Amino acid sequence: MTRLDRKTGEPILSPKLTVDQLYAMANEPGWRPWMRLIAEHPHAWPELAEWWHTAQEQGFDTAGAAPLPPASMRGRRRVAIPSAPLPPEDEPGQEPVSTPAEQSPPDDSAEKALKDADDDFAALERIADLESDTADIPPIPEAESSGSAVTYSADPDDLKVRRVFPVGKALVAIVMTASLIAVSWMGLQIKNRRAAAMRQEAHETAISACDSAEATRKTVQSDLDRTTAKASRLLKDISRGQVADPKTLDALNRLLDAKTSTIKGSCAPDAVTSDVDRTTAALRRTTKELKNRLTDLKTAAKAVIDSKLDKTVDDANALYKQTDGKVADDKTRASLLDAIKKRDADAIAKAVKEVNESKAAKEKADAEAKAKAEQEAAAAAAAQQAQASQSQSAPQRQTPSYSQGSSGSGSGSGRRPSSGGSSSSTNTGGASPGWSVPTPSDGGTGLPGSDPGL
Repeated sequence: MTRLDRKTGEPILSPKLTVDQLYAMANEPGWRPWMRLIAEHPHAWPELAEWWHTAQEQGFDTAGAAPLPPASMRGRRRVAIPSAPLPPEDEPGQEPVSTPAEQSPPDDSAEKALKDADDDFAALERIADLESDTADIPPIPEAESSGSAVTYSADPDDLKVRRVFPVGKALVAIVMTASLIAVSWMGLQIKNRRAAAMRQEAHETAISACDSAEATRKTVQSDLDRTTAKASRLLKDISRGQVADPKTLDALNRLLDAKTSTIKGSCAPDAVTSDVDRTTAALRRTTKELKNRLTDLKTAAKAVIDSKLDKTVDDANALYKQTDGKVADDKTRASLLDAIKKRDADAIAKAVKEVNESKAAKEKADAEAKAKAEQEAAAAAAAQQAQASQSQSAPQRQTPSYSQGSSGSGSGSGRRPSSGGSSSSTNTGGASPGWSVPTPSDGGTGLPGSDPGL
């Protein structure tokens, strides 16, 4: 027979009821007024509670049969299912028990504790061995209203009636009351200790979550600091003329100037649990902000590096086009073109250096060859000029000519040297040198050695 709560009139369900028993009770129409107790039983499954709410809103006919319990709750080993307890029957003259929807839970915590203690005591009664040696002896009939007891003497016809105090009932009542108080007090203490343990566990969980959030924030902050330092050096080493798009430098500079919000609160064990939870939430928000900044900073730094590489590739490509036929070794230009296609900055720098060196060598060789050719041409011109000057200044041999003089009187003529005697002269003015004989004057001069007085 199912026990009833003396205060609420509701049946007391054993906490040891299995899911199969609860399933049988849920499908029993006699248990429908107390379906709330079945749905709130510790072994009830979520589908049963949902079915109960549907039955409350739409009726049992619409809800249909109760759902089967999950296989995980029934256990792996199949054993005989104990029979479900029967629903309580209304006793004659007893007021019908109100349905769970009409009942409201008591507000007094003491009454709730007494009810829990009554449940515990009922469980103890079911567990304890209540059978005694006199369990089979029928009880002594009691007087209905006088409170007297019937005793028997040796003579069967001698019936004596005397009033006795029900000591046994009083003792049982006292023991029951003391037991009820003790169990209630123990239950209250157990609940208090359980509540304190749950609060302590919740506080420790909050502290652990706060410490984990702080460790994550420190890790992200450390990564952000390293990335910020690298970005600062990159921004310092690269000028606006070294990138294809100077706006990438401006974007990186703006990210470096951003500030991080300050976190208030701590994860100290002596802090209030609610404060620790607020600190944990603030740490998680800050960590998300730091992660976003770290991602943006890496993206901006990569954009600067890519822009620098684009500028390097463009300059190298221009150099490749300008040095066509202007290098000593054309293999250097082939290496430069290969590095440009691969967009390898180190290879491009090496190839550019080789192309410039080859170009300088070509220019130097061309300059030397030009200077040598000019020297040779100057030397040839000087030799020609020297030869021409020498040919003009060299002396020429002239053939002498003779002229015959004549006398005025037709006398015989003879060859005479000129008055200066015979001499040779150098050609000046382009005239051919020669010998000349002077003409005798009218006074007549004699030959050399002649005496004018003769």
